[in-house]
Amino acid sequence: MKFRHILFSAFAASALFSCANQSTDETYRRNTGFVFGTNYSFIYKSKTDLCATIIDSLNSYDAALSFYSPNSLIAKLNDADSIVADHHLINVIQAAKNFHALSNGAFDITVEPLSQLWRFTRNLRNDTITVQQWDSILARLDSVMPLIGLDKISIDGNVVRKADRRMKINASAIAEGYGIDIAARVLDQLGVTDYMVEIGGEIHCKGHNSRGNKWRVGIETPIEGALLLNRQNKKVIEVTNCAVSTSGSYRQCYHIADGRRIQHTIDPRTGRPVSHSMESVTVVGSNTMTTDALCTILMVLGPDSALQKIGSMPDVEAYIIYRDADGKQQEQMTDGFRTLFNEP
Repeated sequence: MKFRHILFSAFAASALFSCANQSTDETYRRNTGFVFGTNYSFIYKSKTDLCATIIDSLNSYDAALSFYSPNSLIAKLNDADSIVADHHLINVIQAAKNFHALSNGAFDITVEPLSQLWRFTRNLRNDTITVQQWDSILARLDSVMPLIGLDKISIDGNVVRKADRRMKINASAIAEGYGIDIAARVLDQLGVTDYMVEIGGEIHCKGHNSRGNKWRVGIETPIEGALLLNRQNKKVIEVTNCAVSTSGSYRQCYHIADGRRIQHTIDPRTGRPVSHSMESVTVVGSNTMTTDALCTILMVLGPDSALQKIGSMPDVEAYIIYRDADGKQQEQMTDGFRTLFNEP
């Protein structure tokens, strides 16, 4: 499972246009709604409203990869030994395998049984469990770990097969980004040169906003328990022709009665929630599927290893927020990310 909604487009009010506007003049239009179990916002310059076309392009994606629909292909795979898959599911699983190898196992979409074990399938907001409940979870961990591992998922032509029927896949750490890239590709094919596609707080943008400037994106200050109206931007970046994803650990979490705070990010290599001090990570790259997956990888790796991993990859920048040994909030970033800040 992953936590989003800490990345916000910071475009000016003049950039907002109703999707009901049917004028044939080329103008910036804004479509908003609900898809993939979260909010979407499409802003683009066009003579016509393209919302229906974009949503249509996402229907087959949703039919394959929705973790919340009992009729999706991924849901059917979770209830079977094998299924005949479409190109969306195969593309995502194959990409997940690549990220699994890149991260030495830190990225793994078979982690769902662990999410269920650690109660991360619930909408956790500062819940507290007892030490006895914690110990009970640990006692069951060894029985769940045999169900984890992308090497136990095989692809033969268009057939996807699990080594153990009890395995469960949750591709939310990569599939949402894949869907955003599909929407962006549709706009590219339609000749749209200026757009921002945002789904669930992840962004793929191109060209410029209605003022002729780069798109402005706010990165939220990590504050545990902050209400929507109290959220604040720690930084604002200006971007174009790229994807931006952010993940955080500070809102969806719970506590043990003895004072320990449990993050919702699970390291699939150990089966346990991570124990480092990373609070959020923002990644900028060429496509949203990559930035989406890298956010999860870096949240697992933690502040000491995150920038080292990104530093070995071309055309990717990252910004991390963490707490030091004294509990003070700190930040680190790649050199390229620093150039994106909208600061004097």
